Amino acid sequence: METSKLFGKSPRRRRKRMQLYLLDDNENSFEYVINALTTLLPMCNTLRAEQIAMLVDGTGECSIYSGFAPEIYILYANFQKVGLTAQIREYKPKRK
Repeated sequence: METSKLFGKSPRRRRKRMQLYLLDDNENSFEYVINALTTLLPMCNTLRAEQIAMLVDGTGECSIYSGFAPEIYILYANFQKVGLTAQIREYKPKRK
């Protein structure tokens, strides 16, 4: 009689969802930020990029992407390469 191989293994760790925030800086123009957002973010059109730029200018930061470890670090590095200030934080769902 064989035993299952699952008993000897430890349970898998759950991946943590993270958020990428775009932070306000007074160095880049609106047009540059909009072009960078439409180029780097998946599923981001010009209208959404304009809205994000306005939010970042008004509030100082805006959550622009939510995802898991490999892809969010790549996006973060790409934003750093083009000169935009970004920050990675743990995902906190909005509660009602």
